[in-house]
Amino acid sequence: MMKTKKIKTATVAACFSVTAQALIQQLIESGTRVVGFGRKGDEQRAAELERKYDGKLTVLLGDMTVSEDCQQLVSQSLAVLDGAIDVHYHCTGVYSWSRWEDVEPVEVDRLFSANFTTAWMLGREVFSAMKLRGEGAIMFISARDTIRNIPAGFGPYMASKLALNGLVESLAAEGVQYGIKVNAVLPTIVDTDVNRQAMPDVEPMTWVDPVQLAEIMVDLTQPSKTNLSGALIPVSGKML
Repeated sequence: MMKTKKIKTATVAACFSVTAQALIQQLIESGTRVVGFGRKGDEQRAAELERKYDGKLTVLLGDMTVSEDCQQLVSQSLAVLDGAIDVHYHCTGVYSWSRWEDVEPVEVDRLFSANFTTAWMLGREVFSAMKLRGEGAIMFISARDTIRNIPAGFGPYMASKLALNGLVESLAAEGVQYGIKVNAVLPTIVDTDVNRQAMPDVEPMTWVDPVQLAEIMVDLTQPSKTNLSGALIPVSGKML
């Protein structure tokens, strides 16, 4: 009987976010060696997170909107992970409620920078590393309503996530011949303290549990999922 391949190594972007924390815990518990990416200035949190996992996690800091930083983050990760990144989980993203008629250009730049530019800049460096090995998986987080009619107030945010969807589908097409799978999960509202504070009048019982979202992301990036690429996978919780 053939042994099932495991995820041996992984990188996780925005490693201090709630979903990323759930991913890191699940991966390390399953025996995966993990490198987390965070922003410059988070040295204290990085040290605390590394201590929490007692040497099983390395945290690297950089600006994921700067090409040189992304090259360095991936290069350092490869050194830590003995030259191989099996899976990259990209959890970077920001949200804001804003209308096209009065949104400030700087806010649109912020949304696209976090939700699209980091995915493209860092994703292509991970892609290049995986291309040399002829295998790998990249998993992004988009938003469920990018595949619905987008309501007023969500336009700038959803536009940045629609750009991400385009990256997922086209990068998947580029990766087919190299054995690289590229997909995205599309959750509704993820149940975090930040979202609860931002939406105190909304019932969080209908939202997506970040632990369950992480479980889905890990499951969909298992080496056995060889035919899954270019998929935009809704994760709706109870918000159907």
